[in-house]
Amino acid sequence: MDRRTDTREAIRSVALELFSERGYDRASLRELADRLRITKAAVYHHFATKQDILASLAEEFAVPLDHVLAWGRDQPAGPATRHELLRRYADLLVGRHGRLVRFLEDDRAGLRELAPARRLLGRLDELSALLRDGGPAPEATLRARLCLVALHDGAAMSAAMSAAPGGTRAAPAEEAHRREAALAVAQDLVGPMGS
Repeated sequence: MDRRTDTREAIRSVALELFSERGYDRASLRELADRLRITKAAVYHHFATKQDILASLAEEFAVPLDHVLAWGRDQPAGPATRHELLRRYADLLVGRHGRLVRFLEDDRAGLRELAPARRLLGRLDELSALLRDGGPAPEATLRARLCLVALHDGAAMSAAMSAAPGGTRAAPAEEAHRREAALAVAQDLVGPMGS
């Protein structure tokens, strides 16, 4: 049973790398199997399609994201809520979740027709709406979207540094610093706590 779980997790991790590098449409299950040095049949044993892999990754992230959204819906609108929403969301973007969201944002147009991606992107749109302040609509919408971009880029930068050639992983303090820097930029975009 452990070997089956390990193979399933390896497929999900390598698939996300492949989707991020090549785009969802250009990534193939054959290439995925080759990278893992397993047969295509072994991939099919765990996932019948690429969409099943994507759905698995999206569902894993959707659960904690739904908790953040539920919290945000229950709070009074204002700067303190927006700042806390950003902090809670930034906490979710550690590791694979950050790479997944960055991939979804980068390939948004190409993934629009896939139900798992569409549902997750809809959740991100809801988060963006919760982050909007009471300013003029175009500016408030743009600031909210830029907050998410800052956090997604910070997560992607940490993931890229961790996957650097030679397999050297950044020190936890360095990763935490990048995360905090991205969070600070995002929080600056939603304005000071007192406004």
